[in-house]
Amino acid sequence: MNDITFTVAGNVVKDVELRFTNSGDPVASFRVAMSSRRYDRATERWVDSDTHYFSVSCWRDLAHNVVQSITKGMPVVVYGKLRSREVPRPCGESSHIMRFHDIEAIAVGPDLSRGVATFTRVKRGAAVESEARAEADAAAAAGMIADELEAAGIVDDLPEDVDLETGEIRGEAA
Repeated sequence: MNDITFTVAGNVVKDVELRFTNSGDPVASFRVAMSSRRYDRATERWVDSDTHYFSVSCWRDLAHNVVQSITKGMPVVVYGKLRSREVPRPCGESSHIMRFHDIEAIAVGPDLSRGVATFTRVKRGAAVESEARAEADAAAAAGMIADELEAAGIVDDLPEDVDLETGEIRGEAA
């Protein structure tokens, strides 16, 4: 089957969401809006065309990279396979259908015509490393909080069964 590949330059209008399939594959999804502008010589002003919205899905390594790199409001360029689907309108009339256009992303990046970016190459297995790094950062932050509480003299007011490193209650009180 021949896939229709498609490139969209637009703005991210929904935060990136990461989920996992039953088999454990990561999938990141977000929405992109795009509209074109043209100069109308008759009115001597810029005119926006209709806005088109696309749902974008990113799989596996691309999903991990998108979650760490793309945020709502960011101008992006998305290249991928165009998927269309039809859904009956909630009004119940079968003659009324809604058409949705989705993109299964092959590549996603910032739109450099509207800003600058820095690229960092990801090593294989870096998703696992980045998750471990996030856990280590959280543990370090918990340790910093404990240090700040101790420096403020608040530690003495905490129950003895609170773990200062994690903030969790331990022992029978849990």
